Amino acid sequence: MTLTQTDHTDLGTLIGYALQPTQRPGRSPEYRRLLGRYRSEPDFRTATDSVLHGLGTRVLSDGDFGLVLGVEPESPFAFRVTDMPNAGTRTGRLLAGLLLVGVAAYAYPSPAELDDDRVRRVPDAEFEQWMRSLCERLQATDPAGETIPEEGLDEAWRVYHEMPSTLVGDRGRGSGRLSPKCTLYWVRNILGWLVEQGMARTDSTDGTWILTERFRIQVKDMASEPAYTYLAALARGEHTPQPLTDVSRSDEHTTGEQ
Repeated sequence: MTLTQTDHTDLGTLIGYALQPTQRPGRSPEYRRLLGRYRSEPDFRTATDSVLHGLGTRVLSDGDFGLVLGVEPESPFAFRVTDMPNAGTRTGRLLAGLLLVGVAAYAYPSPAELDDDRVRRVPDAEFEQWMRSLCERLQATDPAGETIPEEGLDEAWRVYHEMPSTLVGDRGRGSGRLSPKCTLYWVRNILGWLVEQGMARTDSTDGTWILTERFRIQVKDMASEPAYTYLAALARGEHTPQPLTDVSRSDEHTTGEQ
């Protein structure tokens, strides 16, 4: 089958919808029609996949949420931490990266969880404390010199751990608001960004956020990333801090043999 100019227009329009994560086929008859073509017409699907491949992307899902795309690092559509709100400073980038992976580990701490499509809720204050408990475990592990397999993660948890949970501004435009110098501010900042990306929505309950199917699909695609793997394992209790006294005794014993 030779695709016509109309087919190519449809193809481009479908990709345009896919690049707008808050678009939903359920709310757009045109998106629904084009998604139906992608699902049912092999030539249209192949041509769409080829264009996406050229753009450094691929389809992760073509379900009821529409086309969910995975993006290669070199793609012009690749996500960068600096694209996130208020992440212009090094501290901001570290916290944004840590919390983004942290939300994934909190909601899906094991491979089996990633195959379970039930709704995941994230109460922001509870999640903030959960992150803090992970940092405290890392602090306890730190004297053993365990290598953290992701550049920046070691620095990021220290930044998080040193910040207070809450801090309210007392002057100027920030008066009465959470300060960027506290971790709950950054938790809400990241969850709010996920809402903009169609990967979360706010619950009617204050302070609770609901992760969407799009987020689960994206996490499943990044499940082999070292930072996620490490934090998820830590959440499952698979990193046991080594008692400092035992390490010292071992060192003494080794020294004695020499």
